[in-house]
Amino acid sequence: MLSAPSAGRDVLERARAGEAERYYAALLAGEPQRAALLAIAAFSAELRHIPFAVKEPVMGEIRLQWWRDTLEQLQLGAVVGHPIADGLGRAIAAYQLPLPMLHAMTEARAFDLYADPMPDEASLEGYLSKTEATAFALALRVLGVSAERADALANPAGRAFGLARMLARVPEYAARGKLLLPQSRLDAADVSAVDILAGRGGAGVRRLFTQGCADIERAGAAVWPQMALLSRSERVAVLPLAVLSAYTTAMGRPNASSLRRPIEVSPWARVVGIGMAHYLGRFRARGS
Repeated sequence: MLSAPSAGRDVLERARAGEAERYYAALLAGEPQRAALLAIAAFSAELRHIPFAVKEPVMGEIRLQWWRDTLEQLQLGAVVGHPIADGLGRAIAAYQLPLPMLHAMTEARAFDLYADPMPDEASLEGYLSKTEATAFALALRVLGVSAERADALANPAGRAFGLARMLARVPEYAARGKLLLPQSRLDAADVSAVDILAGRGGAGVRRLFTQGCADIERAGAAVWPQMALLSRSERVAVLPLAVLSAYTTAMGRPNASSLRRPIEVSPWARVVGIGMAHYLGRFRARGS
């Protein structure tokens, strides 16, 4: 059975609300690593939430700047009185988490504040690397994986997981006038940005999700061989990947192309997928 985590209520609530997969995975870690993993998840969730908490980009920039300044203070051992920041500060001190990686996560989220589309595939790769892959790399380091091994595994893991969540949130961002995917992907699916921003589905959007699922599965295929090199305790860091099949299955349903609401994975699917992967020691994306 899971024991109660030592992280504070604010950390737990933010992690659960904004990074559910990482939250459930962290609960399977032992202490003190569990508290550090929850702090990383809450920090990631806090950054992801900013674009939806502000009406103007400048207000989001102010929040991001607060985090930039706060990270510098945390690196020096300061206690700032913000539950999530202070939890992250304890993780930084305990596991020597590199400040540049945390800054990269913060900087990348500025893209979410503006209506500008993703410029190209290289920009998408960089975005996923700085956000999703970095969160995996930090978690792996907390669980004792070397920096070299952590980075090698985190990159494909971040691509697979990041693409899944990005595709799932296309409708949510489209409602705000934002395109998460580069034009090259829209062209390959023969779908227009106008249709996506207008919330119109159709064959092109179905192709967009189908091609995205194939990309997720290819990235997942690069992860699975490396999983065998991790111990049971180390694998906790990448347990969020156990939900990939639930995402790709949801995207394959007929109503997944409607663009009227985000594609959801149920809490039950998350808990079962992550729990089974932990106890069985194996999981796969659909088709891999």
